[in-house]
Amino acid sequence: MRVVFNEAEHTYTLGEKTLISVTQLLKKHGLSTNYANVDAEVLEKAANKGTAVHKEIENYIKNGDVGFTSELIDYIDITEQLQFTADDSEVILPAGEIPEDKAGEYFFAGTADLIGKTPDGYVLADIKTTQKVDMRAYAWQLSLYERLAGVKFAKMYIFHLGKKSKAIPVERIPETEIDRLLECEKNGTIYQEPGLVIGAELLARAQQAEAELKAAEEEKKAAEETAKLYRQKLYEAMREQNISSWETADKSMLITCVAPTTKTSIDSTKLKKEMPEIAEKYSKTSTVSGYVKITLREA
Repeated sequence: MRVVFNEAEHTYTLGEKTLISVTQLLKKHGLSTNYANVDAEVLEKAANKGTAVHKEIENYIKNGDVGFTSELIDYIDITEQLQFTADDSEVILPAGEIPEDKAGEYFFAGTADLIGKTPDGYVLADIKTTQKVDMRAYAWQLSLYERLAGVKFAKMYIFHLGKKSKAIPVERIPETEIDRLLECEKNGTIYQEPGLVIGAELLARAQQAEAELKAAEEEKKAAEETAKLYRQKLYEAMREQNISSWETADKSMLITCVAPTTKTSIDSTKLKKEMPEIAEKYSKTSTVSGYVKITLREA
């Protein structure tokens, strides 16, 4: 038997059993994007656009039809940059025949947007047209798709299509956490993500340091704007008087007028697209140290 997807009712069934969808599973356990504060009309409009873009990309992959949206053109550009070839789209997972004696092991299902290949190996990808990029929710979604597929993909991506379309690599959720989520679902309990265990003093000092840094950066930005204004006035005066260098009487400040010039740089994006072999030959891989990113929010 196979998992059957009813598009009209958006339900998955395996034989006589109805399966919970990945979307429903994530929403139930608070792991999906929260759109509670978004107007219903705006959500509906965004959902309709997303559906249209998905259909257009699916038609392009299966029939070679080139549609009319900019998102499709961006999708084609992204696949060329990644050297991605789609093997299939809108893939119902788990796929293939499931023996009747194994059917009881399955209780959730989903639909993967794209499965394909790059030079790195097989790739799992999902198409998003939302304004907000919720990487936590996307990581859970693709990690659950990977679990349903029963294989480990070389890479997973979100193809985020919009004003600044790009392919975003997705880091998978640890297997232990996926196991915990599925166990919670079986037991009828709500999954809780692991919390960070740190001392109150460390947290307070980190928060204070970030607040001080933010204040200093804002002060620096204001000072830079003021200095920029006066530098421009000095530049104009020196150009008018044809003076290239001037020093104050006490020699505390030297002002040098730098004439306009040009510079040449390499468009790496265009190079990778048009001459990928040369770009690869002269590319360099380096190790970047890990770090934490802190975002201060208004109370």
